[in-house]
Amino acid sequence: MESVYQTGNRSWVSEKICLKDLFREFSAAVPTVSNIESESAKSRKAVDLKKISVLMDVELSEDKLKILADTCSVDKLKVSCEPPTVDVECVKARPGLFDKSDIPPEASNLETLKHLKKRIINDETVEHLKYRSNIWLTEPSVENLDLTPGKHFLVTVRMYHPFRHKIGIRSSQPPRCSQEIVLLGEQFLTSLRDKILCPSDLAVSGELSENPHQSFTVRAMDIYKSGFIFIENTFYNDHRDPKNIDYSSVIRNWAASHDLGPFQTARMEDTKFEDLTVRLGYPYVYQHQGNCEHLLVFSDVRLLHPNDSLSCSDYPRYRSMSSANARYCMICGFYVARWITVENERVPHDPCFFCQHCFLSYNYVDGKKIGKFKAYPFYDKTAM
Repeated sequence: MESVYQTGNRSWVSEKICLKDLFREFSAAVPTVSNIESESAKSRKAVDLKKISVLMDVELSEDKLKILADTCSVDKLKVSCEPPTVDVECVKARPGLFDKSDIPPEASNLETLKHLKKRIINDETVEHLKYRSNIWLTEPSVENLDLTPGKHFLVTVRMYHPFRHKIGIRSSQPPRCSQEIVLLGEQFLTSLRDKILCPSDLAVSGELSENPHQSFTVRAMDIYKSGFIFIENTFYNDHRDPKNIDYSSVIRNWAASHDLGPFQTARMEDTKFEDLTVRLGYPYVYQHQGNCEHLLVFSDVRLLHPNDSLSCSDYPRYRSMSSANARYCMICGFYVARWITVENERVPHDPCFFCQHCFLSYNYVDGKKIGKFKAYPFYDKTAM
C-alpha cells in the first residue's frame, strides 16, 4: 500500500495515532467538558446582553436585561396552533442553475455582479461542490442518556463504492464515497461491518429464469459471511460464524512469496476502535463477498460533545450517504431495473436490465419462459 499510496505527496494524511493513548491523555486534560461548555454558554449570553445595553445606550442592571431579553424573545411571536419551527440550511449545490434573476442597473458596477452577468450570458460551466451528492442525515433522537461528554470519543469512517482498477492505468474517476458512519471508540470492528451497506450483500444466489415468482428468502450475506478489514498491516477477520473462512490467507501467502510484509491477523469481533493505531486520511480496505473490495478512510476522531447524541443505542449511525444513481430498464427506460438477463437471444444488449413489469411481459407468455436466457434479481443502491 505504501508504494501505491505515497503519503509524502498527500498532506492530508496524518501520522500514526494510537486512539486509546491519544484520548486518555486528552480526556485527562479536559475532565469537565460539559461544565466548560455550560460556563462558556453563560458567558456568551452575558456578553450578548451587554451588547444590547450598549446598542440601546442605556444603563440597565443584569436582571432588567434578562427581563428585557425574555420579553423581546422571538418565541413571544408565536401563536397557538402554529406549526413547529423547522431549521433548514439551504445549500446551493450547483451554482449557476438558479442565478437567472435580473441584475438591477444601479448595481451593475459591482465586480461580483459583473462576473455573474458574464456567466449567465456565456452559460459557463461552474465547478460543482465536492459533496453535492451527499445526503446529510439528521441527528437521532436523544433518549437513555448514558454517555458522558469528554469521557467517550467518536470515530468517523468514510466508506467508498467498489471500483475497478487496472495496474498501470490511471482511472479518470476517483472513488466515490458511499456512506459516512460514526461509531464509539469502545465499539468493535464488527459494529462497523454490520452497518456497511453494499448491494452485493443483497444478491440472490442462483439463476431464477425458470421460476421468477419464487420468494427471495436467502441473500448472499446470509450464506457468505466471511470478510476482513485491513488496517496498518493487520487483517481483522470476521470469525463470528464457525464456517467463515480467512480471506486474507491467500493474500498473506502471496505477499510472503514476494518478500512483502510481514502481515498480522486478528479477530474483528475482539478488536475495539480504541485499540487501533490508524492514520487519518489514509485508505484502508474492507473485503467481503469473495472479491468485493471497498476503500475505507478514518476521516475524523474527536471527543464526544454535549451536542452529540448521548445515547449509546444511537451508535453506530449514518452521518451521510451518497445519492443513488439508479439503473433504469432498457426496455421502457422509465422504471428502475430489478432484473438482469444474460445470454438473452431476444434483446440487443448482454447483459440487459429489466424492470419488474417489462421482465415478465417480454420474457414470459402465460407464465412460460420464451427463448433461452439466464435471469438474476438485480439490486443497486436504490433497492437498499
